[in-house]
Amino acid sequence: MPSFKTCMKLSRRTMVLATGAAALFAWNVGGASAADITLKYSDHDPLGGMRTNFVKNVWLAEIEKQSGGKVKIQDFWGGALMSSKEAMKGVGGGVSDMGFIFPGHYPGELPGHSIFNLFPRGPNKFADMIWLYRKAYEEVPEIKAELTKVGVMPMMITAGLPGAFVATKPLKTLADIKGDKWRAGGKWQLRFLENAGAVPVSVPWDDVYMALQTGTIVGCFTNYDGLNLMKFDEVGKNVMISKQLWYATPFVHLMNIKKFESLPKDVQQTILKASEVAEQKFAAVYDAAFDAIKAKELAAGYKVTEMSTDDVVRWENAEKLAKLQADWVAESEKAGMKNAAQAMEKVRALHQQAMNR
Repeated sequence: MPSFKTCMKLSRRTMVLATGAAALFAWNVGGASAADITLKYSDHDPLGGMRTNFVKNVWLAEIEKQSGGKVKIQDFWGGALMSSKEAMKGVGGGVSDMGFIFPGHYPGELPGHSIFNLFPRGPNKFADMIWLYRKAYEEVPEIKAELTKVGVMPMMITAGLPGAFVATKPLKTLADIKGDKWRAGGKWQLRFLENAGAVPVSVPWDDVYMALQTGTIVGCFTNYDGLNLMKFDEVGKNVMISKQLWYATPFVHLMNIKKFESLPKDVQQTILKASEVAEQKFAAVYDAAFDAIKAKELAAGYKVTEMSTDDVVRWENAEKLAKLQADWVAESEKAGMKNAAQAMEKVRALHQQAMNR
C-alpha cells in the first residue's frame, strides 16, 4: 500500500495532467475559428511554371497570410494526388479540398466551359480575360452550374499564355502544319488544326513529349507557358507564337462546396478575399511571362517565329468558325443546355466588350 506522501505526489500529478488536458480541450473546443485548419490542394502540373509557381507562392500563400496563420495548405503537385482527369471528381468527392482543373479535359462534363474556345482571337491582357470569365459566370449561369453539379465551386481563375505552335520540323508560316500530325488539348482546338490543314491527333498531356520525340506527332498546339513548362520546345525547337491567339479556356482553381461551407465564416471570407487579391496580382505575372519565355527560348537557340497577322486571320477562318459555333450550339443543346444559342450570343457580346476594353 503506497504511503501518504506517495499518494499526495500522485494526486498532485493527476491534478496537473487533468488541468492541462482541460485547458487543451477548452482551446480546441472554445476556439474553433482560432484552431489551425489544414486544407489539401492538388495540381496535376509540376512546380516551375508561370501558373504553378504563382498558385503556390501567391494564391496559397495569400490564403495563409489573410487568415493570420489559421489556415495551412498541404499542397500536392505533378499529379502526386490526382491526375488531370481525376481532379474535378476528386475535389468534389473530398479526396482533396481544393484543386486545379483544365476544363478541356472534361468535354462531357463541362461543355459550357468550352464556349470560349469558339473565339480563337481574344484579349491580350489577363485583366480583360478575367472580366470576361467572371461576367460569363454571372450572365450564363449554366456554365457555373456545371461545377456546382459535381460539388465544386470556382475560387480563383487564371489563364494559360496565348496558344503557340511547337514542332520538330521548320515552322515559319501556318501553311507548314499542313499534312502533318498535330496534337491539341481539346476537341475545338483539334478542329482548328483540321481547318488549317493538319491531321489532328489526340495525345494525353503527359505523353506529348515522348510523342514528339518518337515522331508520333510532328507538332503540338497548346498554351505557350505549358509547352515551355513541359519542355516540348526542348524536343521541338521550332516555335510559332502570337499574343492574339489567347488560350481561351479558363484555368479554374476549385474548392469542395461542402468543405467551404463547413468552415467558420471568417475563414470563408479569408479564402474569398485571398482569391480576389491573387486574381488581380496574376495580371502582372501573365503580361510579363510571354516575353520572358520567348527570351529564354531564343537564348537556348530555338527558332521562334512571330505569327503574321494574315496567318492569325487564316487560323481564325471566319467562314468555318461560324460553322464551328453552330456545331457547338447543336451539341450543347443535345447535351442538355436548352438555351445554348442564347449562351453563344451572350458570350459573343461579352467577348466583343472584352476586346474593346
